[in-house]
Amino acid sequence: MHQPLSLKYRPKTLSSLVGQEPIKTALTNAVTSIKIAPAYLFTGPRGTGKTSTARILAKSLNCLNSQTPTATPCNKCTSCKAIDAGNSLDVSEIDAASHNGVEDARELIERSNFAPAMSRYRVFVLDECHQLSSSAQNALLKCIEEPPSHVVFILCTTEAHKVLPTISSRCQTFNFKALSIEAIVGQLSKVALQESIAIADEATKLIARHSEGGLRDALQLLSQLSLMGEEIRPDHVIEVSGGIHSNDLAGIVQAICRGDMLAVLQSARTLIDSGKTPKLILSSLLAVYRDLLIVKSVPKSESAIAGTLTYSQLRQIASSLDFHSIDAALMQLQKSESQLRVTTNGATWLEVCLLNLIQKNERQPLPEQQVSRAQYNGNGNGTTKDLNSVWGQVIEATKPANRTLLSRAKLVSLNDGKCVLAVQASDFKKFQTNIASVERIIGKALEYSVTVAIEQQEVISV
Repeated sequence: MHQPLSLKYRPKTLSSLVGQEPIKTALTNAVTSIKIAPAYLFTGPRGTGKTSTARILAKSLNCLNSQTPTATPCNKCTSCKAIDAGNSLDVSEIDAASHNGVEDARELIERSNFAPAMSRYRVFVLDECHQLSSSAQNALLKCIEEPPSHVVFILCTTEAHKVLPTISSRCQTFNFKALSIEAIVGQLSKVALQESIAIADEATKLIARHSEGGLRDALQLLSQLSLMGEEIRPDHVIEVSGGIHSNDLAGIVQAICRGDMLAVLQSARTLIDSGKTPKLILSSLLAVYRDLLIVKSVPKSESAIAGTLTYSQLRQIASSLDFHSIDAALMQLQKSESQLRVTTNGATWLEVCLLNLIQKNERQPLPEQQVSRAQYNGNGNGTTKDLNSVWGQVIEATKPANRTLLSRAKLVSLNDGKCVLAVQASDFKKFQTNIASVERIIGKALEYSVTVAIEQQEVISV
Protein backbone atom coordinates (compact mmCIF):
# COMPACT_ATOMS: atom_id res chain seq x y z
CA MET A 1 0.00 0.00 0.00
CA HIS A 2 1.31 3.46 -0.94
CA GLN A 3 2.48 5.50 2.04
CA PRO A 4 1.91 9.29 1.82
CA LEU A 5 5.05 11.41 2.03
CA SER A 6 3.70 13.18 5.12
CA LEU A 7 3.72 9.84 6.97
CA LYS A 8 6.82 8.38 5.36
CA TYR A 9 8.93 11.38 6.37
CA ARG A 10 7.33 11.98 9.76
CA PRO A 11 10.13 12.81 12.25
CA LYS A 12 11.22 9.84 14.36
CA THR A 13 13.54 11.61 16.83
CA LEU A 14 13.73 15.06 18.39
CA SER A 15 16.81 15.88 16.32
CA SER A 16 14.83 15.37 13.09
CA LEU A 17 12.07 17.79 14.14
CA VAL A 18 11.94 20.60 11.56
CA GLY A 19 11.73 24.30 12.40
CA GLN A 20 11.07 24.05 16.17
CA GLU A 21 14.52 24.60 17.64
CA PRO A 22 13.54 25.91 21.12
CA ILE A 23 11.12 23.01 21.64
CA LYS A 24 13.68 20.52 20.40
CA THR A 25 16.31 21.84 22.82
CA ALA A 26 14.00 22.04 25.85
CA LEU A 27 12.57 18.52 25.44
CA THR A 28 16.01 17.03 24.73
CA ASN A 29 17.38 18.54 27.95
CA ALA A 30 14.31 17.47 29.91
CA VAL A 31 14.66 13.85 28.80
CA THR A 32 18.44 13.78 29.21
CA SER A 33 18.28 15.18 32.75
CA ILE A 34 15.16 13.08 33.54
CA LYS A 35 13.15 16.16 34.51
CA ILE A 36 9.86 14.89 33.13
CA ALA A 37 6.78 17.01 33.76
CA PRO A 38 3.49 15.25 34.60
CA ALA A 39 1.67 17.09 31.80
CA TYR A 40 2.59 18.91 28.57
CA LEU A 41 0.47 21.16 26.38
CA PHE A 42 1.51 21.38 22.72
CA THR A 43 -0.19 24.23 20.87
CA GLY A 44 0.20 25.69 17.38
CA PRO A 45 -1.10 25.65 13.78
CA ARG A 46 -1.89 22.42 11.96
CA GLY A 47 0.93 20.39 10.45
CA THR A 48 3.73 21.86 12.59
CA GLY A 49 4.69 18.67 14.47
CA LYS A 50 2.62 18.57 17.68
CA THR A 51 1.39 14.96 17.49
CA SER A 52 4.68 13.77 15.98
CA THR A 53 6.56 15.36 18.90
CA ALA A 54 4.17 13.69 21.35
CA ARG A 55 5.00 10.29 19.82
CA ILE A 56 8.72 11.05 19.85
CA LEU A 57 8.54 12.04 23.53
CA ALA A 58 6.64 8.83 24.32
CA LYS A 59 9.35 6.78 22.55
CA SER A 60 12.09 8.72 24.35
CA LEU A 61 10.53 7.90 27.70
CA ASN A 62 9.91 4.21 26.94
CA CYS A 63 12.68 3.03 24.59
CA LEU A 64 13.66 -0.47 25.77
CA ASN A 65 17.20 -0.28 24.37
CA SER A 66 18.09 2.33 26.98
CA GLN A 67 18.21 1.89 30.74
CA THR A 68 16.85 5.43 31.25
CA PRO A 69 14.81 7.87 29.15
CA THR A 70 16.82 8.88 26.09
CA ALA A 71 16.64 11.78 23.63
CA THR A 72 17.58 9.36 20.83
CA PRO A 73 15.10 6.43 20.83
CA CYS A 74 16.29 3.47 18.78
CA ASN A 75 13.06 3.13 16.72
CA LYS A 76 13.82 -0.60 16.54
CA CYS A 77 12.74 -2.07 19.88
CA THR A 78 9.27 -3.47 20.54
CA SER A 79 8.14 -0.35 22.38
CA CYS A 80 9.29 2.11 19.69
CA LYS A 81 7.72 0.09 16.88
CA ALA A 82 4.44 -0.28 18.77
CA ILE A 83 4.26 3.48 19.42
CA ASP A 84 4.96 4.25 15.75
CA ALA A 85 2.26 1.77 14.71
CA GLY A 86 -0.20 3.23 17.21
CA ASN A 87 -0.86 -0.06 19.05
CA SER A 88 1.29 0.31 22.17
CA LEU A 89 -0.27 -0.94 25.40
CA ASP A 90 1.35 1.88 27.36
CA VAL A 91 0.89 4.82 24.99
CA SER A 92 -2.69 5.79 24.20
CA GLU A 93 -3.56 8.35 21.54
CA ILE A 94 -7.07 9.59 22.29
CA ASP A 95 -9.19 11.61 19.88
CA ALA A 96 -10.71 14.22 22.20
CA ALA A 97 -13.30 15.16 19.58
CA SER A 98 -15.05 11.79 19.91
CA HIS A 99 -14.19 11.18 23.59
CA ASN A 100 -15.09 14.53 25.06
CA GLY A 101 -17.56 13.77 27.84
CA VAL A 102 -17.27 13.48 31.61
CA GLU A 103 -17.59 9.67 31.44
CA ASP A 104 -14.65 9.53 29.02
CA ALA A 105 -12.62 11.65 31.45
CA ARG A 106 -13.47 9.35 34.37
CA GLU A 107 -12.48 6.29 32.31
CA LEU A 108 -9.16 7.95 31.50
CA ILE A 109 -8.54 8.64 35.20
CA GLU A 110 -9.21 4.99 36.04
CA ARG A 111 -6.85 3.76 33.31
CA SER A 112 -4.09 6.02 34.61
CA ASN A 113 -4.00 4.05 37.87
CA PHE A 114 -2.78 0.89 36.11
CA ALA A 115 0.96 0.27 36.00
CA PRO A 116 2.70 0.15 32.59
CA ALA A 117 2.59 -3.26 30.90
CA MET A 118 6.14 -3.25 29.47
CA SER A 119 7.47 0.32 29.66
CA ARG A 120 8.60 2.91 32.19
CA TYR A 121 5.68 5.29 31.67
CA ARG A 122 2.05 5.23 30.67
CA VAL A 123 1.60 8.12 28.23
CA PHE A 124 -1.79 9.57 27.30
CA VAL A 125 -1.84 11.78 24.19
CA LEU A 126 -5.06 13.81 23.92
CA ASP A 127 -5.28 15.11 20.37
CA GLU A 128 -7.36 18.28 19.81
CA CYS A 129 -7.89 18.53 23.55
CA HIS A 130 -9.85 21.78 23.17
CA GLN A 131 -12.76 19.58 22.03
CA LEU A 132 -13.17 18.27 25.59
CA SER A 133 -16.23 19.70 27.28
CA SER A 134 -15.72 22.08 30.19
CA SER A 135 -17.01 19.39 32.55
CA ALA A 136 -14.53 16.85 31.16
CA GLN A 137 -11.64 19.29 31.48
CA ASN A 138 -12.62 20.07 35.07
CA ALA A 139 -12.83 16.35 35.84
CA LEU A 140 -9.22 15.90 34.64
CA LEU A 141 -7.79 18.77 36.69
CA LYS A 142 -6.66 16.79 39.71
CA CYS A 143 -5.31 13.89 37.67
CA ILE A 144 -3.30 16.18 35.37
CA GLU A 145 -1.86 18.14 38.28
CA GLU A 146 -0.86 15.13 40.38
CA PRO A 147 -0.99 11.96 38.27
CA PRO A 148 0.65 8.69 39.39
CA SER A 149 4.43 8.83 39.07
CA HIS A 150 4.37 6.53 36.04
CA VAL A 151 1.88 8.66 34.03
CA VAL A 152 2.57 11.52 31.58
CA PHE A 153 -0.18 13.49 29.85
CA ILE A 154 0.47 15.21 26.50
CA LEU A 155 -2.33 17.50 25.32
CA CYS A 156 -2.25 18.73 21.71
CA THR A 157 -4.42 21.50 20.30
CA THR A 158 -4.66 23.98 17.44
CA GLU A 159 -6.90 26.28 19.52
CA ALA A 160 -5.20 26.92 22.83
CA HIS A 161 -7.66 29.68 23.77
CA LYS A 162 -10.39 27.03 24.15
CA VAL A 163 -8.42 25.11 26.77
CA LEU A 164 -9.41 26.09 30.31
CA PRO A 165 -6.78 28.25 32.05
CA THR A 166 -6.92 25.83 34.97
CA ILE A 167 -5.74 23.07 32.61
CA SER A 168 -3.03 25.04 30.80
CA SER A 169 -1.61 26.35 34.09
CA ARG A 170 -0.99 22.76 35.21
CA CYS A 171 0.96 21.90 32.05
CA GLN A 172 4.32 22.81 30.60
CA THR A 173 3.23 24.65 27.47
CA PHE A 174 5.17 24.47 24.21
CA ASN A 175 4.05 26.78 21.41
CA PHE A 176 4.75 25.30 17.99
CA LYS A 177 5.20 28.08 15.43
CA ALA A 178 4.30 28.03 11.77
CA LEU A 179 7.39 26.91 9.84
CA SER A 180 9.36 29.45 7.84
CA ILE A 181 9.43 29.33 4.04
CA GLU A 182 13.14 28.45 4.19
CA ALA A 183 12.56 25.50 6.56
CA ILE A 184 9.77 24.05 4.42
CA VAL A 185 11.75 24.55 1.19
CA GLY A 186 14.75 22.79 2.73
CA GLN A 187 12.69 19.79 3.81
CA LEU A 188 10.83 19.58 0.49
CA SER A 189 14.15 19.64 -1.39
CA LYS A 190 15.47 16.75 0.73
CA VAL A 191 12.33 14.69 0.20
CA ALA A 192 12.27 15.43 -3.55
CA LEU A 193 15.90 14.32 -3.83
CA GLN A 194 15.31 11.07 -1.94
CA GLU A 195 12.12 10.31 -3.87
CA SER A 196 13.67 11.29 -7.25
CA ILE A 197 10.98 13.92 -7.82
CA ALA A 198 11.97 16.53 -10.43
CA ILE A 199 10.83 19.95 -9.27
CA ALA A 200 11.83 23.51 -10.15
CA ASP A 201 13.11 25.76 -7.35
CA GLU A 202 10.31 28.29 -7.91
CA ALA A 203 7.74 25.49 -7.64
CA THR A 204 9.24 24.42 -4.31
CA LYS A 205 8.93 27.97 -2.97
CA LEU A 206 5.36 28.20 -4.23
CA ILE A 207 4.42 24.98 -2.42
CA ALA A 208 5.99 26.34 0.77
CA ARG A 209 4.02 29.59 0.50
CA HIS A 210 0.77 27.77 -0.25
CA SER A 211 1.16 25.52 2.82
CA GLU A 212 1.01 28.53 5.18
CA GLY A 213 3.64 27.22 7.56
CA GLY A 214 2.42 23.61 7.73
CA LEU A 215 4.95 20.99 6.64
CA ARG A 216 2.32 18.26 6.46
CA ASP A 217 0.27 20.27 3.95
CA ALA A 218 3.41 20.95 1.91
CA LEU A 219 4.33 17.25 1.76
CA GLN A 220 0.76 16.30 0.85
CA LEU A 221 0.82 18.76 -2.06
CA LEU A 222 4.26 17.54 -3.18
CA SER A 223 2.99 13.95 -3.09
CA GLN A 224 0.03 14.91 -5.27
CA LEU A 225 2.17 16.89 -7.72
CA SER A 226 4.63 14.01 -8.08
CA LEU A 227 1.88 12.14 -9.95
CA MET A 228 2.12 14.64 -12.84
CA GLY A 229 4.79 12.46 -14.46
CA GLU A 230 7.04 15.39 -15.42
CA GLU A 231 9.12 18.09 -13.78
CA ILE A 232 6.94 20.07 -11.39
CA ARG A 233 6.73 23.70 -12.50
CA PRO A 234 5.07 26.71 -10.80
CA ASP A 235 2.11 26.39 -13.20
CA HIS A 236 1.48 22.85 -11.94
CA VAL A 237 1.44 24.04 -8.32
CA ILE A 238 -1.05 26.79 -9.13
CA GLU A 239 -3.33 24.44 -11.08
CA VAL A 240 -3.34 21.65 -8.49
CA SER A 241 -3.71 23.98 -5.50
CA GLY A 242 -6.52 25.90 -7.20
CA GLY A 243 -4.69 29.23 -7.27
CA ILE A 244 -4.57 31.95 -9.93
CA HIS A 245 -1.70 32.29 -12.40
CA SER A 246 0.60 35.23 -11.82
CA ASN A 247 0.12 36.47 -15.39
CA ASP A 248 -3.66 36.65 -14.88
CA LEU A 249 -3.25 38.62 -11.66
CA ALA A 250 -0.66 40.91 -13.23
CA GLY A 251 -2.99 41.50 -16.18
CA ILE A 252 -5.85 42.61 -13.90
CA VAL A 253 -3.65 44.95 -11.84
CA GLN A 254 -2.07 46.47 -14.96
CA ALA A 255 -5.53 47.04 -16.46
CA ILE A 256 -6.56 48.76 -13.21
CA CYS A 257 -3.48 50.99 -13.44
CA ARG A 258 -4.39 51.91 -17.05
CA GLY A 259 -8.00 52.57 -16.10
CA ASP A 260 -9.16 50.02 -18.69
CA MET A 261 -12.55 49.06 -17.24
CA LEU A 262 -13.47 46.67 -20.05
CA ALA A 263 -10.22 44.69 -19.73
CA VAL A 264 -10.66 44.46 -15.96
CA LEU A 265 -14.23 43.17 -16.20
CA GLN A 266 -13.35 40.71 -18.98
CA SER A 267 -10.38 39.34 -16.99
CA ALA A 268 -12.50 38.89 -13.87
CA ARG A 269 -15.27 37.16 -15.85
CA THR A 270 -12.75 34.82 -17.52
CA LEU A 271 -11.40 33.78 -14.12
CA ILE A 272 -14.87 33.20 -12.69
CA ASP A 273 -15.89 31.17 -15.76
CA SER A 274 -12.77 29.01 -15.31
CA GLY A 275 -13.93 28.06 -11.81
CA LYS A 276 -12.16 30.64 -9.63
CA THR A 277 -14.38 31.99 -6.86
CA PRO A 278 -14.78 35.74 -6.26
CA LYS A 279 -13.34 35.24 -2.77
CA LEU A 280 -10.20 33.60 -4.20
CA ILE A 281 -9.76 36.38 -6.78
CA LEU A 282 -10.17 39.06 -4.11
CA SER A 283 -7.77 37.41 -1.65
CA SER A 284 -5.21 36.94 -4.44
CA LEU A 285 -5.45 40.63 -5.36
CA LEU A 286 -5.09 41.51 -1.69
CA ALA A 287 -1.80 39.58 -1.61
CA VAL A 288 -0.62 41.37 -4.78
CA TYR A 289 -1.34 44.84 -3.40
CA ARG A 290 0.28 43.89 -0.11
CA ASP A 291 3.44 43.00 -2.03
CA LEU A 292 3.18 46.21 -4.07
CA LEU A 293 3.05 48.22 -0.86
CA ILE A 294 6.24 46.53 0.38
CA VAL A 295 8.04 46.97 -2.95
CA LYS A 296 7.06 50.64 -3.06
CA SER A 297 8.08 51.29 0.55
CA VAL A 298 11.15 49.14 1.12
CA PRO A 299 14.18 48.88 -1.19
CA LYS A 300 15.59 45.41 -1.81
CA SER A 301 12.45 43.74 -0.45
CA GLU A 302 12.55 40.60 -2.59
CA SER A 303 12.74 38.29 0.43
CA ALA A 304 9.53 39.80 1.87
CA ILE A 305 7.39 38.94 -1.15
CA ALA A 306 4.68 36.42 -0.26
CA GLY A 307 2.40 36.31 -3.32
CA THR A 308 2.68 34.63 -6.71
CA LEU A 309 3.93 37.64 -8.69
CA THR A 310 7.67 37.86 -9.19
CA TYR A 311 9.72 40.73 -7.82
CA SER A 312 10.38 42.08 -11.32
CA GLN A 313 6.64 42.06 -12.12
CA LEU A 314 5.89 43.90 -8.89
CA ARG A 315 8.61 46.50 -9.51
CA GLN A 316 7.23 47.19 -12.97
CA ILE A 317 3.68 47.67 -11.70
CA ALA A 318 4.76 49.68 -8.64
CA SER A 319 6.58 52.19 -10.86
CA SER A 320 3.22 53.41 -12.20
CA LEU A 321 1.58 53.69 -8.75
CA ASP A 322 2.12 55.91 -5.74
CA PHE A 323 2.00 54.87 -2.11
CA HIS A 324 -1.41 56.46 -1.46
CA SER A 325 -3.04 54.66 -4.42
CA ILE A 326 -1.81 51.28 -3.21
CA ASP A 327 -2.94 52.01 0.35
CA ALA A 328 -6.39 53.12 -0.88
CA ALA A 329 -6.68 49.95 -2.98
CA LEU A 330 -5.90 47.80 0.06
CA MET A 331 -8.61 49.56 2.06
CA GLN A 332 -11.10 49.00 -0.78
CA LEU A 333 -10.19 45.29 -1.02
CA GLN A 334 -10.58 44.85 2.73
CA LYS A 335 -13.99 46.51 2.63
CA SER A 336 -15.12 44.34 -0.28
CA GLU A 337 -13.86 41.20 1.45
CA SER A 338 -16.30 41.74 4.31
CA GLN A 339 -19.11 42.40 1.80
CA LEU A 340 -18.41 39.14 -0.03
CA ARG A 341 -18.98 37.16 3.18
CA VAL A 342 -22.62 38.22 3.42
CA THR A 343 -23.65 38.63 -0.21
CA THR A 344 -25.36 36.02 -2.37
CA ASN A 345 -23.99 37.53 -5.59
CA GLY A 346 -20.23 37.44 -5.17
CA ALA A 347 -19.40 37.98 -8.85
CA THR A 348 -21.25 41.30 -8.96
CA TRP A 349 -19.60 42.57 -5.80
CA LEU A 350 -16.21 41.57 -7.19
CA GLU A 351 -16.84 43.63 -10.33
CA VAL A 352 -17.97 46.60 -8.23
CA CYS A 353 -14.80 46.28 -6.16
CA LEU A 354 -12.57 46.22 -9.26
CA LEU A 355 -14.28 49.29 -10.72
CA ASN A 356 -13.79 51.08 -7.39
CA LEU A 357 -10.11 50.20 -7.54
CA ILE A 358 -9.88 52.00 -10.88
CA GLN A 359 -11.54 55.06 -9.35
CA LYS A 360 -9.13 54.95 -6.38
CA ASN A 361 -6.21 54.78 -8.78
CA GLU A 362 -7.30 57.85 -10.74
CA ARG A 363 -6.28 60.45 -8.14
CA GLN A 364 -6.76 64.07 -9.18
CA PRO A 365 -4.16 66.60 -7.99
CA LEU A 366 -5.24 68.84 -5.16
CA PRO A 367 -5.47 72.61 -5.69
CA GLU A 368 -2.25 73.02 -3.73
CA GLN A 369 -0.53 70.62 -6.12
CA GLN A 370 -1.76 72.60 -9.13
CA VAL A 371 -0.41 75.81 -7.60
CA SER A 372 2.94 74.17 -6.92
CA ARG A 373 3.22 72.95 -10.51
CA ALA A 374 2.11 76.35 -11.88
CA GLN A 375 5.27 77.93 -10.51
CA TYR A 376 7.23 76.59 -13.45
CA ASN A 377 7.39 77.79 -17.03
CA GLY A 378 6.15 75.99 -20.13
CA ASN A 379 8.80 73.25 -20.23
CA GLY A 380 8.17 72.32 -16.59
CA ASN A 381 11.50 73.58 -15.24
CA GLY A 382 11.47 76.65 -13.06
CA THR A 383 14.25 79.15 -12.55
CA THR A 384 17.11 78.29 -10.25
CA LYS A 385 15.58 80.56 -7.63
CA ASP A 386 12.20 78.79 -7.88
CA LEU A 387 13.78 75.34 -7.70
CA ASN A 388 15.92 76.30 -4.71
CA SER A 389 12.84 77.69 -2.98
CA VAL A 390 10.86 74.52 -3.59
CA TRP A 391 13.75 72.34 -2.43
CA GLY A 392 14.07 74.44 0.70
CA GLN A 393 10.37 73.86 1.41
CA VAL A 394 10.87 70.11 0.95
CA ILE A 395 13.79 70.03 3.39
CA GLU A 396 11.87 72.18 5.88
CA ALA A 397 8.87 69.79 5.76
CA THR A 398 11.09 66.74 6.23
CA LYS A 399 11.77 65.08 9.57
CA PRO A 400 15.06 66.17 11.16
CA ALA A 401 16.51 62.67 10.75
CA ASN A 402 16.21 62.95 6.93
CA ARG A 403 17.26 66.57 6.49
CA THR A 404 20.97 65.80 6.62
CA LEU A 405 20.71 63.45 3.63
CA LEU A 406 18.45 65.68 1.51
CA SER A 407 20.46 68.83 2.23
CA ARG A 408 23.39 67.23 0.35
CA ALA A 409 21.35 67.20 -2.87
CA LYS A 410 20.19 69.90 -5.27
CA LEU A 411 16.90 70.02 -7.18
CA VAL A 412 17.77 70.59 -10.84
CA SER A 413 14.36 69.94 -12.44
CA LEU A 414 10.77 69.10 -11.57
CA ASN A 415 8.54 68.30 -14.51
CA ASP A 416 5.13 66.56 -14.30
CA GLY A 417 6.05 64.61 -11.19
CA LYS A 418 9.53 63.72 -12.46
CA CYS A 419 12.16 65.03 -10.10
CA VAL A 420 15.91 65.14 -10.89
CA LEU A 421 18.39 65.57 -8.04
CA ALA A 422 22.08 66.30 -8.38
CA VAL A 423 24.43 64.82 -5.77
CA GLN A 424 28.17 64.45 -5.35
CA ALA A 425 29.75 61.19 -6.47
CA SER A 426 30.42 60.17 -2.86
CA ASP A 427 26.67 60.36 -2.09
CA PHE A 428 25.39 58.81 -5.31
CA LYS A 429 25.26 55.20 -4.08
CA LYS A 430 23.50 56.14 -0.84
CA PHE A 431 20.80 58.10 -2.67
CA GLN A 432 20.29 55.26 -5.19
CA THR A 433 19.96 52.71 -2.39
CA ASN A 434 17.33 54.83 -0.61
CA ILE A 435 15.58 56.17 -3.71
CA ALA A 436 12.17 54.74 -2.72
CA SER A 437 12.39 56.53 0.64
CA VAL A 438 13.50 59.75 -1.06
CA GLU A 439 10.52 59.55 -3.44
CA ARG A 440 8.17 59.05 -0.52
CA ILE A 441 9.64 61.96 1.46
CA ILE A 442 9.54 64.39 -1.47
CA GLY A 443 6.05 63.26 -2.53
CA LYS A 444 4.75 63.79 0.99
CA ALA A 445 6.27 67.29 1.15
CA LEU A 446 4.93 68.31 -2.28
CA GLU A 447 1.61 66.50 -1.68
CA TYR A 448 1.73 64.61 -4.96
CA SER A 449 3.53 61.53 -6.23
CA VAL A 450 6.99 61.97 -7.79
CA THR A 451 9.59 59.75 -9.38
CA VAL A 452 13.19 60.66 -8.63
CA ALA A 453 16.27 60.37 -10.82
CA ILE A 454 19.75 60.90 -9.37
CA GLU A 455 22.59 62.61 -11.26
CA GLN A 456 26.23 62.90 -10.25
CA GLN A 457 27.94 66.32 -10.18
CA GLU A 458 31.40 67.21 -9.00
CA VAL A 459 30.37 70.21 -6.93
CA ILE A 460 26.95 70.85 -5.44
CA SER A 461 26.10 74.42 -4.55
CA VAL A 462 22.79 74.76 -2.79
